[in-house]
Amino acid sequence: MVKQGDIIWVTLDPQAGHEQTGRRPALVISNDSVNRISKKIAMVCPITNTNKNIPSHIELDDQTQTTGFILCDQAKFIDIQARNFEFIEKVPKEILLEVVDIISGFIEIAD
Repeated sequence: MVKQGDIIWVTLDPQAGHEQTGRRPALVISNDSVNRISKKIAMVCPITNTNKNIPSHIELDDQTQTTGFILCDQAKFIDIQARNFEFIEKVPKEILLEVVDIISGFIEIAD
């Protein structure tokens, strides 16, 4: 089972439109209760090495071996087993908190 804050390898093919594709790292953002209940499904954000200077793309720093930018605007649920996940490492808590805060902002009810 994956845990919130894990960086994992996943294969994101097939993809559509502007979604990330290929085998790449992704950050697990679904909480451990969801991950435990679903067993195979987790919400992830892909990670890319391309810097597009978008505020919702969070850069990984020297606290991780994984490099690149977490694409908060491409969060999605995937079947991690069907996409051949492999654990890489844990992300620092402050980065996870920033990512979850951004994603929460995407779904806030606007006045």
